[in-house]
Amino acid sequence: MSNLDTVQIRVAAVILYQNERVLLQHRDDRPDIVWPNHWAIFGGHIEEGETPEAAALREIEEELGLRLEPPLVLVHHGVDGIRERHVFAAQLTVPIESLTLMEGQGMALLASGELGGYAVVPAHHAILLRFFAEQLPGLR
Repeated sequence: MSNLDTVQIRVAAVILYQNERVLLQHRDDRPDIVWPNHWAIFGGHIEEGETPEAAALREIEEELGLRLEPPLVLVHHGVDGIRERHVFAAQLTVPIESLTLMEGQGMALLASGELGGYAVVPAHHAILLRFFAEQLPGLR
């Protein structure tokens, strides 16, 4: 049995980066969602028949009003528990003030050293640390 045999939830997300910082979403503080009141990479569920990249593009447009152009750079793909994660990266080329937050209670551009001061979803925290160390230097 492979890890993919246990997958029940497929998600896609985009690490938006600008000036060696990443844009994170402060999730709503509601008991009916996973990781309420935590900071997370923007993204969401992959719908039936949707590719991971198409889901990531759709989620960014739905959550921030930002239309990204494909292709996106895949920086993480893995399975943890029941989730299969596809995490892409894209440079944020507009000022944060031009974005419209449509999900969550806030957003912030954070540097690697600032992550420890925020309650970041643990799986996202690990992905972000690897991104800062391994991926970001090559994307600059």
